[in-house]
Amino acid sequence: MRIRSLRGITASRYTLLVMATLCLARSGLPDAQVRFLPKNPKCTVTNFTRPALHDPVDPMKYGAKCDGKTDDTGAFQRAMNAGDVLVPARTCVIAHTVNIKVSNRRMECKPGAVLKRNVAGEHTMFLYRAGAGLMMNNSIVGCTFEGANSIPPVVDWDAPGHWDIPVETNDNVSNFYLAGNTFRRFFGQSMFQTGGSNGGSGDRIVFNTFENCPLYGPVFVGHQNGYVGYNKAISCTVGVENDYSTDNTGGNVFECNQITTNESEAKLTGGVYGKGTNYSGNTVRYNTISGQHSQLLIKHQDKGRDAKYLDNDCGGGCKVE
Repeated sequence: MRIRSLRGITASRYTLLVMATLCLARSGLPDAQVRFLPKNPKCTVTNFTRPALHDPVDPMKYGAKCDGKTDDTGAFQRAMNAGDVLVPARTCVIAHTVNIKVSNRRMECKPGAVLKRNVAGEHTMFLYRAGAGLMMNNSIVGCTFEGANSIPPVVDWDAPGHWDIPVETNDNVSNFYLAGNTFRRFFGQSMFQTGGSNGGSGDRIVFNTFENCPLYGPVFVGHQNGYVGYNKAISCTVGVENDYSTDNTGGNVFECNQITTNESEAKLTGGVYGKGTNYSGNTVRYNTISGQHSQLLIKHQDKGRDAKYLDNDCGGGCKVE
């Protein structure tokens, strides 16, 4: 995805997407109840199921202090190398990158846990890399990610903070599950993004809150058959942006999200950038976009094909472009 200032899917496929999102193995913790619902009557889902953790480890047993000051990157790396992770209800500083290169690695946070970055770092916080292979079924659930940016956010794409991204997947990382998290105040171009010409498939991004983003909250790059639903984005863009026409896309569904603004821009798109890119297989529907600095971007900007847009509510200052 290059830095920028910033139409159908069948009923049967839609049903499969929602079922795949919600029917996952349960953990010992209760299902999360959503605190908001979009206005559209077709948006009826009220919770999500947490993936089961298998013998989870506590990062503090691997040396994490979780005192809000000490850099706990190394301890989290050791914990993630050992197995699934259950983060304690404390503030843990991740100043550098935790690299995950295996499938089926799950992380969940206890209520009150904060994963914090206290500087404008040039590193992704949690980076999932498939390389030339395939990774599947990783997840992050119930965490609060907090960066060091201001409100409204500082935007400087020439600074190292360009890559100050909480969660990123590279290449064929598929069926990633991101649910019930809160992201706020990072310097990077996104809060969650996929990457690569084959940026995986089947990710589920549900019931998260994204706040005060320099650009994107969640963004699919080179990704297909993903689902972004029931998220709340405050002054964050949500959508798809490929670099090249040969990058994978299609089958992505964005539905029942709430996009609002405070002092910064917020946009929703099924894809409008990338020369000659065909976004016609992506669907954007039943979303609510509002605020004086908000936009629903539907028209491709560079000789490509538009995504499909259905029954989105763009009001309260929102513009369709």
